Amino acid sequence: MNDPYVLLVLGSIPGHISWLLWLGNNIHAQAWPRRLIKALGFVINSCLAAGSVAAVLWIVARGLDLSPTLATPGNSLAHVTALLGRWNVPLPFELRIYVDLCAINVFFGFLPWLLRRIQRTDPDVLLSDDTVVHDLRPALVPPTTHSLYGRLMSTLPLNEVLQLAVQTKRIAPPRLPAQLAGLKIAHLTDVHLTGIIDRRYYERAIDLVNEAEPDLVLLTGDLLETESCWDWIPTTLGKLRARHGVYFIFGNHDIRVDHEETRRRLIAAGLIDVGIRRTTVSIRGIDVVLAGTAMPWLKPAAPMDDCPPRNNGREFRILLSHSPDQLPWARLHGFDLMVAGHVHGGQIQFPPLGPILAPSSYGTRYASGTFHEPPTILHVGRGLSSKLPLRLFCKPEATILVLERPVSRTSQ
Repeated sequence: MNDPYVLLVLGSIPGHISWLLWLGNNIHAQAWPRRLIKALGFVINSCLAAGSVAAVLWIVARGLDLSPTLATPGNSLAHVTALLGRWNVPLPFELRIYVDLCAINVFFGFLPWLLRRIQRTDPDVLLSDDTVVHDLRPALVPPTTHSLYGRLMSTLPLNEVLQLAVQTKRIAPPRLPAQLAGLKIAHLTDVHLTGIIDRRYYERAIDLVNEAEPDLVLLTGDLLETESCWDWIPTTLGKLRARHGVYFIFGNHDIRVDHEETRRRLIAAGLIDVGIRRTTVSIRGIDVVLAGTAMPWLKPAAPMDDCPPRNNGREFRILLSHSPDQLPWARLHGFDLMVAGHVHGGQIQFPPLGPILAPSSYGTRYASGTFHEPPTILHVGRGLSSKLPLRLFCKPEATILVLERPVSRTSQ
């Protein structure tokens, strides 16, 4: 192995993979035409696979010294030697530049991402996180109404698509008025009524949420994908109950059908639309501002420039956003809590690193979980379902957020 570029090419492979994944995540976070996004995704995936395979073949060809005496005509080793010989060529100047850039990206892209994943800890504002996993497969014993495709996918080994994690998280927003201590907020996102998974899965999930007796229910988009599921609304989302209302916004999948009709049916079922608007609810004498945004797919965001200033600690602001990418906007407008979805927790995770794919301009940084970016606490749900009925090490999720007063470290 006399070519020093062999080690450089080997080391550059993570950089090649990571920057293409970053590019793919960012493209899928845009509100571009679906055909364009799919075409670009195909190109990126092709480059990712072809580049990685080509690099490995070149490394093997340059690094192996197959003895000619072993590669006698007619045996399989001769064919391998001939194949590798085609790759045993110096790298062109253009490819050397690309390899150098990928090697640089290892240090400025891949390794920082890896360190963030390894060193990630829960924020101080997350006081506790209790999870109860409900296996909903027994509730879907035959006869079933979901598709053959859904039945086949749900029986794949390790597929957790029918195992619902109900998480109860106690969080302590720094500016929480004392009157709101103990307030329970149910957060559901990415419901994806597609007809692929049986209706009873959603009905049981809704029952589990209602059993928590939440004060508010917040739905952050991608609720319904096909007109055939309009009739499901009364027995699924329409059964959600909360003392101070059930609020919803749309996501990018919702606008692929007649979302105005979807909106009409949701409102008829008792849900309250806060997409591209805001409303104020009085809870325990405190003004709770609820605003929604489905940017960049539905414009504009809720008007906040004319929102009255905070009233001496007697206000609490909550943003329903489909994507976590609206976090800077939430911070700019002083939201205390932001709930979002869209990224499904990556949908497929690789323990212990977690997800590698997430349609967000932040990549996988906010793929799921609770984060504190002052003054805003961000909670990103993994979603109740998905268009592709496949989840590996990433269970569907329904979350109950319990608001608590901040506790100083000295008193803990």
